Parts: sequence; structure tokens; C-alpha cells
Amino acid sequence: MKKRDIIGLLFATWGACLPVYAQTTVEQDTIERRIRQFTVENPMWLEKSVSPRYSLIQLGYSQISGEYRAAQDAQKIKNINFNSEGAVTIKDVRLWGRFAYNRSTEDSTRFAHQTRENLASPWYFGSYGYNHYERTNYLIQTRGQKYFADRRYSVFGGLDYHVGNHFSNNDPRGTIDAIQVNGSLGGSAHIASGWELGAEAKYGYGQERVEIAYRNDQYALSAVESPYMNYIVRGYGWKVSDWLNEKRMYYQNDMKRYGAKFYLSWDGHLGKFYGNIGYLQEVQRYRQTLRNDSRIHELSKFNLDQLSYQLLWNLKQANRTYLASFNSFIHSGKDRVIESGDAQNYVYRKKRHTLDFSYLVQNKKWQQLYEANIGYTNQLRHDGGTETRLDYDRLDYGLATLFTYATARNQEFEFGLTAFMERNIGVAWTLPVINENVFHQYVFYHDILYHQANMWGGKLRLGFMQRLRKSNYIKLTADYTYRKADQADALDRMNLAPLGRIREEGSLRLSYGF
Repeated sequence: MKKRDIIGLLFATWGACLPVYAQTTVEQDTIERRIRQFTVENPMWLEKSVSPRYSLIQLGYSQISGEYRAAQDAQKIKNINFNSEGAVTIKDVRLWGRFAYNRSTEDSTRFAHQTRENLASPWYFGSYGYNHYERTNYLIQTRGQKYFADRRYSVFGGLDYHVGNHFSNNDPRGTIDAIQVNGSLGGSAHIASGWELGAEAKYGYGQERVEIAYRNDQYALSAVESPYMNYIVRGYGWKVSDWLNEKRMYYQNDMKRYGAKFYLSWDGHLGKFYGNIGYLQEVQRYRQTLRNDSRIHELSKFNLDQLSYQLLWNLKQANRTYLASFNSFIHSGKDRVIESGDAQNYVYRKKRHTLDFSYLVQNKKWQQLYEANIGYTNQLRHDGGTETRLDYDRLDYGLATLFTYATARNQEFEFGLTAFMERNIGVAWTLPVINENVFHQYVFYHDILYHQANMWGGKLRLGFMQRLRKSNYIKLTADYTYRKADQADALDRMNLAPLGRIREEGSLRLSYGF
């Protein structure tokens, strides 16, 4: 292997590759970008769908604010992110890599001493007073594929490594350290002209370590209910109590994941068809490692299953490109509260189905992209201890267009508009008044109103790109998104967290491709 190839491999692994490799420009066309994202999650098609060599570096900033939000979301979020990704081909091996850094500040959030990546969790800390959170996440991803035996067979796989640090800087002060590692390995075979069949095995593990502390001891010692009191939330509001007297405000969540995915594709005169079905089981064990004597105090066990179906069709004809995709993800989770006699208490189910269409026309001066999508979401959370139940169904629709104009000076101007809507098609909930507690007053009732409200909104995009030598480019993009909800109906319960109607987001992104 040449020295240049070795260096290229290192850069691909960390999300960038060497500029000495010539390549075509990427990231100009949303369809190409969507296919690449799809392929990263389904690496059996890495060699066919990711450019042989490219590099992309991005720096972005965004800010979200407004009171139309779920109860455990933050009022205001500021986010800075850096992303570097690329692909390289070394001795017929297609390699792709990415490094991403994200730092966000939340001002403020309640009942959410969580990582934001495990929203189905049946066990976490929270307080009804607002916390200011700072969150830092690092992600490294790699993918690879190689064909052999005259391209009749291939091996492929990938590795994801994620590290996160989250902390709040006001009482009660939460500190969360998280690590997740996921790997996959698979193979494929051509079974007939244009047909390819494949299978992939998946394994992963991770851990979240959570601890609550106080700078002001008076808050920790006070027996009076206050915004500074720390609660443990089991399930969906069951057995909410403070742990102040126990002095053991920490736990860890140890995770293991097992799964498999099966692929089938066809490439013919009608375009390229890609399909897969996958299954993943995650086992979460919530426990305390007693630090004085190294014993383990088991708290709860949670099994979360995911079943996924994906179909994608892509066709290119002269200057026109078509893309259609269907995605279905079904999650199902149940807990076992070990410290309460291994009782089952919490049931979680979520279904998400989406159908997307894209159409792209490329001319010498103009590029026109049109997109449409429709989605359906159903989610159920049921807590047996308090008989708390929330079951909702929503439909969402979207229409988007993006126009790009190229000048004679190797410049491109971008203008895009998106309109979207979400509609409530059913909300069912139960909670005996006698079981009402502080979690319901600040979270449960708010989320009932949130899912009952219909919402509409729009997005504006402006962009400018300057092409440089050797297909390099630099691009600046600005987005503004506005959401507004209908007036929420009143509940005949004590809702202490009123729902707002507006949510806004603005973002800037600087990209350099080479």
C-alpha cells in the first residue's frame, strides 16, 4: 500500500480525506445527499451510492426558542456544531468516515436530567424547577465495503463511537456521562442479473452515568417541596418521590444491543430499488454501584425492541432525477422494576411511518428541486402504578421547493421555501385524580395539550456558493423556521406548565467541499 493511500485511509476514518484526490462536487443536490445518508445507515450499497472520493467540512450555528414545545424540551436552545466527512477508495475498498462535534446550551428545561438520546427511558431524575443544561457530544463513524470474486460478493460493515457529557449549573445539578459503541458486519451476493441480496449482524453497548449534587446544602436538606427538590421518575409518573434522605442520588444505565438487517436491491431500466428489513433489541439495566463496598443495587430493567422497514427508488433520466422512499420504524418497550419485586409497570410504543417524494430538474443555469412528504406518528406511554396513560396519533404533511441559479462567475444563488402542517387525529388519556402528583402537573397535562394542538409553519432558505478550482467550493446557507399552533383546549386539571403557540428556529451553516 502506498504512503498516500495510508494517509488517505486515516483521513477517511476521521471524517475527511486528502485534497490531492480529484473528485466531483457533492452536496449540491439534496437527492444525492439523501441517498448518501441512506447508504451510511445501509452500507451494503456504500460502493454504489457514495462518491469514490470527496471531502466536506461544515461549521454551523442554530438557535431555537418559543413556548410551543413538549414539556421536557428546553425553552431556548443554542447549538454549535462541526462536521467533517469524506470518502476514499483504496485498492478497491470504498471507505467513508465522519467526525462530528456538537455543543448545545439549554435555557431552561425541567424534569429532564437525561441525555436527550434515550427518550423512552423508564427511569430518570428530574425537578420541576428549571435547569440550565450544557451538552457536548462527539461522534466518530466509519463505513467500508469491498467486492471480490469478479464483483459477485462483497463484505461491508461499520463502527459508530459516541461520547457525551451533559451538566446543569444550577441546583439540583445534574451530571451525565455517556458512551455508546455500535458495530456491524455483513455480506452480499449477486443472485441474478441486477439483483443483490445481503445480510448484516449488529452489536452495540453503552452506558449512561447520572449523578445529582447541590452547591447549596440547604436545598438538599429541606423537607419542604420546592423547585430545588430532586425526584426520581419511574415509568411515566409512577412512584415519584424525592431521594434527598437516601443520599444516593446517582445511578447508571448499562446497555447492550443485538440485531440483524436483511437487504435486497435491483438495478434495471426502471431505476434502482433498495429495500431492507431490520430488527434491533436493546436491553437497559438501571443500577447503583454502591461505592463503599462495590456491591450492585439493581433498580430496573427495560427491553426496547425496534422493527424497521425501508424502501427507496431512484431514477435518473437525462437532466431529471426522481426519488421516492418509504420508512417505517416501530418501537416497543416494557420494564421490570427489580427493586419492587420485578413488577412490570411501564409500557412504551411508538410507530413512525413516512413517505417522501423528490423531483430534480437540472439545466445549464437553473436547478429546480421539488419535494413532498407525508408522515404518521402514534405513541403510547402507559404507567401501571398510577394508571397514567397517554396515546396520541398525528399526521404531518410537507411541500418544499428549492431553486438554484448559476452565474457566469462560478457562483450559485439558492432560494427555498417549505410549508408544513401537523394535525391531531386522536388523543386518549387517563389519570385518576387521586393519583395526580407533581409530574402530572408539570409534564403530563402539558403534553396532552401539546399533542392535541394542530400546528402549521414554514421554512425559508437562502444560500450562496462560490466555486473554486478543481471542483472545490465554499457555501453559506441561512435557514429560518416558524411554527404556530392552534389555541389549546382547557383541561379540567391543575396544569402548572401552560402551553405556548410559537416556536422559531434560525441557523447558519458554512461548508467547504473539495
